[in-house]
Amino acid sequence: MSIIRTDNEADSLEILKLVRETADYYRQMAELLAEDNLDERLTNLARERESFIEPFEKVVKQLDELPVRPDPDKELMQQLGGKLTQLFSSDARNAILDKCLEQDHKLADLVRHTKLGELSADIQQLLDQLADNLNDSKKTLQALKE
Repeated sequence: MSIIRTDNEADSLEILKLVRETADYYRQMAELLAEDNLDERLTNLARERESFIEPFEKVVKQLDELPVRPDPDKELMQQLGGKLTQLFSSDARNAILDKCLEQDHKLADLVRHTKLGELSADIQQLLDQLADNLNDSKKTLQALKE
């Protein structure tokens, strides 16, 4: 592990962090939207996203880096933001689902632009699977908004 990270090292750490953050965010928003009967669907999305944590931890370790954990303060602020949205929005359900889509968009953008897949076919396959998961999540979230 050197002081200066390569693009691949930085991307692997950021992808791992965002996978964890989005899974945690889905779980937090599931609690807020329990009354709208969306908790089970959001919890399922979180569970599916969590399945990528261990494989990306391995990628990070392959690159001689240490896996990172999401910032607890940032997650707390996101949770508070969700609660405030629920309290003050005229359409809290769709506003919260939009925030979920926004969180996924950051991760999808990174997955789309990373060169990490050039390291091996296994990593490219993992990135492709994550991209598929993100597309499926987007479709599910958009369907829940209708």
